[in-house]
Amino acid sequence: MHVSTRVSSLAAPTTVCRRDGRAKGTIRAARRPAPSRPRASIGATLPEGPVPTSVMKPGVRGRRGELARSHAAPGATVSPSEGDGPASSPSPAPSSDEPSLWTRTVRFLVANYFLVGMLSGVALAYLAPGVGATGGPVRPEFTVNQVMIRVMFLISGLNLPLTELKKAVTNVRANALIQAFIFGFPAAATAYVLGPALKAAGVLTPRLVDGLVVLACLPTTIGSGVALTNAAEGNVAVSLFHAVFSNLAGIFVTPALIFMYLGADCASVGSPYAAVTKLTSQVLVPVVVGMGLRAIPAIGEVLSSKPFKSRLKLTSDCIILAIIWNTFCNTFKSGFGVPASELTSLFMVLSVILIGYKASILAAARAFGLANRDAVSAVYMGSQKTLAFGLPLIKALFDGSPELVWFCLPALMYHPMQIALGSALVPRLREFANAKEDSGRRATR
Repeated sequence: MHVSTRVSSLAAPTTVCRRDGRAKGTIRAARRPAPSRPRASIGATLPEGPVPTSVMKPGVRGRRGELARSHAAPGATVSPSEGDGPASSPSPAPSSDEPSLWTRTVRFLVANYFLVGMLSGVALAYLAPGVGATGGPVRPEFTVNQVMIRVMFLISGLNLPLTELKKAVTNVRANALIQAFIFGFPAAATAYVLGPALKAAGVLTPRLVDGLVVLACLPTTIGSGVALTNAAEGNVAVSLFHAVFSNLAGIFVTPALIFMYLGADCASVGSPYAAVTKLTSQVLVPVVVGMGLRAIPAIGEVLSSKPFKSRLKLTSDCIILAIIWNTFCNTFKSGFGVPASELTSLFMVLSVILIGYKASILAAARAFGLANRDAVSAVYMGSQKTLAFGLPLIKALFDGSPELVWFCLPALMYHPMQIALGSALVPRLREFANAKEDSGRRATR
């Protein structure tokens, strides 16, 4: 069988052979149109998967989408990205995750509700002092002074974890140093050295200096000091011990120190005996009741849960805001005599006191040879002053006194400052807590 093949520039020749071996000859292939495919939906006409690019001529690869659309049924839609090769990325749509200005504002207000509430309470007291003043329609002499203050100290008792006392009671050096800075050195230095110097220089009025003395006599914080110690990886057990012990001792130690430094006639309750009686009724009994309830296992488990602790904190903050509102209502009703220049001077003095407070505690802790983690606990617990426990205590001692707002102002201003500075120091103190201990020292944690 002889088969000849002819090459043409227009078409390739095809040879047809029969099975019996006889050649039909060479047939010149003609240019024929490709057989038309039936028009159907895209799923029926196109094979699954991408069109092989190896069989495409140059210039066709980028036209896969046109090929797909040319075989689509009328009305069928084909995604432009199907087979179009490297298509240009679509223009980005505006992100729906970006919070609006209103959302950001609401989040800020919620996160800083206490500061916002304090400023709002002062503003409302200025606008309508008669509403929240003693004898007004709200009757704060009963609702605030009798009910809310007792509820406040009941919450304080519910929040005191007594099981933590025995974990750190044997750390004698750390405990002695911290208690000396909570109730000892700062109060004496303020009453006998710093206060007279500020009065002599005319920086602060005598009433604001008395407020500094009251602030120095207050116990340490229950919650924020422990939280900051934990964030800085200090000795949390030591911090918890002093949060419990100093607030229990403060029921008696704080009034005694105030009477010693300012005189027994500074309080509106009269004699020290009357003060002890009032403090026992408004402070000691609610705290003991709260501690007793916490000692019940079922109740203690509920109180230790995070949601319930958040509710207690919110209730406590609301009571503090009510006390602030009532205090400033009485103040504005009788006439507010603290100029802005004196508030600025108080802020500067408190800034120096707070920084010096923490620096001196850290230096003393190193001199006493405390472990690094114990020193971090001392820095926080020795310099923090409680507003949740202190403000109701000041209210109970000085309620009805024209000097009440002067005694409250240093504590109100010191509270946000100590949290801001304490939070800023967390990274440095964490690095210090994890530093290699000197030989002969050991962490008690």
